[in-house]
Amino acid sequence: MQDLQVDPEKDPVLARALVGTLRDEWRPAADAMRSAHEWERRAYITLTLATAAMRRVEWLRNWLKARPDDRDAVAVHHAMESLDGR
Repeated sequence: MQDLQVDPEKDPVLARALVGTLRDEWRPAADAMRSAHEWERRAYITLTLATAAMRRVEWLRNWLKARPDDRDAVAVHHAMESLDGR
């Protein structure tokens, strides 16, 4: 499984998102996904958040409950399922 250590000075948006996942907060993850305008960056954030969700899923459940039609939340959820082999 992917290492979830992100340098907060080099990637403050993703670092905040990962800290948020530990607090069951989904908004920093939503902000991180919204900030990704290039495909490579978006894929990296999606997979990093999916890995975080495999370790602690409550924040993702909260996001999907609050915004069931949010494409970013759904993308992270599907990536998590893919990583999990579902």
